[in-house]
Amino acid sequence: MSNRNFVEWLEEMQCQALIKFQRQLVLLVGDACWVKQLLQLNEQNQSKDAWLVFSHHPEISATINNKHFAQQLGSEHSRILFSGVENSDCSALNSINLDAFAALSGTLVAGGVMCLWLEKPLIQAIEQTKKASLKYFYRQLLDNKALITITQNDEQTFPLLDGIAPVISTVSSDFLYQCKTKEQQIAVEHIIKVSRGHRNRPLVLTADRGRGKSSALAIACVELIANNTAMGHEKINIVITAPHVRSLSVFYRQLACSLAALGEKFDYANTSKTALVHPLGSITFVAVDQLIRRDDPLNISLLMVDEAAAIPVPLLTSLTALFSRVVFSSTVHGYEGAGRGFTVKFQQALTKQVPQWRSFHMHQPIRWRQDDPLEVFVFESCLLNAKLTELPLLTQPVTEISLDKATLSQSSTVHFAKESLSFSQVSSTSLIEDTALLKQVFAVLVTAHYQTSPNDITLLLDNKALQLFVAKLGDDIVGVALLLEEGCNKAADIQAIATNQRRLKNQFIPQSLLTHCGFSESFSYQYLRVLRIAIHPQYQGYGFGRCFVKALENFAKKQQVDFIGASFGANAQLLKFWQDADYQIARIGFTKDQASGEHSALVVSAMSDRGQFFERKIASEFYSSFDYLLTDEYKGLSPKLVWQILHHCPDKSLPQLSAHQLSSISDFIQQKRQFSHCVKALHYWCLLHCKENYQASILVLIERILQKKPVDEVCKNHQLTGKKMLNQALIDYIAQAQAQ
Repeated sequence: MSNRNFVEWLEEMQCQALIKFQRQLVLLVGDACWVKQLLQLNEQNQSKDAWLVFSHHPEISATINNKHFAQQLGSEHSRILFSGVENSDCSALNSINLDAFAALSGTLVAGGVMCLWLEKPLIQAIEQTKKASLKYFYRQLLDNKALITITQNDEQTFPLLDGIAPVISTVSSDFLYQCKTKEQQIAVEHIIKVSRGHRNRPLVLTADRGRGKSSALAIACVELIANNTAMGHEKINIVITAPHVRSLSVFYRQLACSLAALGEKFDYANTSKTALVHPLGSITFVAVDQLIRRDDPLNISLLMVDEAAAIPVPLLTSLTALFSRVVFSSTVHGYEGAGRGFTVKFQQALTKQVPQWRSFHMHQPIRWRQDDPLEVFVFESCLLNAKLTELPLLTQPVTEISLDKATLSQSSTVHFAKESLSFSQVSSTSLIEDTALLKQVFAVLVTAHYQTSPNDITLLLDNKALQLFVAKLGDDIVGVALLLEEGCNKAADIQAIATNQRRLKNQFIPQSLLTHCGFSESFSYQYLRVLRIAIHPQYQGYGFGRCFVKALENFAKKQQVDFIGASFGANAQLLKFWQDADYQIARIGFTKDQASGEHSALVVSAMSDRGQFFERKIASEFYSSFDYLLTDEYKGLSPKLVWQILHHCPDKSLPQLSAHQLSSISDFIQQKRQFSHCVKALHYWCLLHCKENYQASILVLIERILQKKPVDEVCKNHQLTGKKMLNQALIDYIAQAQAQ
């Protein structure tokens, strides 16, 4: 059958899909030449029916940047070709990028088709692949009853299409503001209320993809400006931000549609058409970093943050502090960039920062029908529907557990009330054979503040250096930990690392100790790196994490590992967890991590006798330079994090106050000498005083004395009227501390 027959079949299939208001997944099985001819792929074809192509295969060119597929979020497509070809050649990947598969599927509209290309039939692919993650994914495809498969053969035929009656959609234009669903109307009303209601009550608008969040933002913008009665008075200036302006294509398309429906006219204020001006107001795109870094505050009536889950939580909290009327909108699934960190970590921060914040979740799809077969498959195969088990309430503090019994072996248990807290190692084979277990493990990982995403399925199932451990209370999983084996004894590789010629995978700790900290002996030791550790949200704060870490340490000692280490976005709370477990800081990164918005921290703890000396050397070298760098690379660290770091400083790394310095401190308190004349003695005193229990007022001293921030900046940060009030605050604190 000719390619023309396929074009006709494809159009008929898409028409039927549109009638049923759904999307269709089609599996293409054949070689690259056949796929190109079948789909009539033409790099010059720029029509509306052009295929969006995600491919690493040398014979089929991608139409987007494969690394930046997330920039497609917020756009819409009707035809997508996704290459799932397993190829050992370096020009093609040998595993499916599930992050990209899940994300791009969310851009497909009703009546759209997503073609997944494989070179081998599913049963053959399952038998021949060496990748456990691919076996899992192929089995999901094999079990998918809604899948249409087209296989290359000499007399090409295409599956018969059954004419099914149209699905009655609940999506209509009978709602206010021309919204498509009642939920979208409610979302628009919530957004308008943020603009017109009380200040400092931000809205968090969440949903799965395709529910009309971005459109709701655009509809609310037009309603706010068109109905702004302050004619001749103050205009309403709306700013929208997102990880990238390209992710706002749906927003701007809806904006144009809503304006046309109301007969309103906006003028473009710039050539990129991202700033629109109206007699009653304006709508402008401003990048997140520009919003935060501007010295002069923008006159913003309402700030809207779209795709918020892809923005680091510290940046979101900064926006909350800077602007009194904010709407955060985002999908909540892992492929958005921050996993459940957005819904868990950010919303916890909001509760502390602005307790009266509100949330609204949109359930009903707009771009396709409920229970759309493609969405159902993506949720299942990418574990986006992995749900936490509801656990019983605790009746006994976990701190009563005997930590000496916490081990990791076949019979390892720690008694806890009527149940037993047990620790065990789980193989990738067990996860493939027990999908329910895989979902439980994944659900716990997703709730952590890590960037858990569908690609972590590949990490769990394929990485031979990875070891997975679970903590169970009875039959319920309460904790999950992922550990990577690190350490290399190949002299040529180590030399290449030392001379900055290459970087090795799965060698983060020894590599960092060598290249950043200058320890040439780092590869003489064996490490286990805690890649992830997560505790079920219901049982966080009870000490389960501490027990789990102790159990992991006992396992490491049995395996004759020299060190356990971890790297994470450093904040005072997380660093405290590791320092309280007797882990030493090896390094704090100089720049903020793009993902977490925080400086990265590397901590280690020696598990062997031979590692003890090296651990002391690592800690000594870190603290000897940390003090010096507080006025340079670490000037931007939060003062509370600085205190947390110094609070665990080894005594040997602390200065000793001389008699003259003690006299200088006394002179400063009695106002006999100026601050600058006594600052060196005050600096040493402050370093020593950080070993005492935390008091919030110490933060002023850390910023002014240790980090040497300008007077104006310190006063602004702590609501002080000026230099005189700041000086008195320093005197009062030191005098009170000296008197105790």
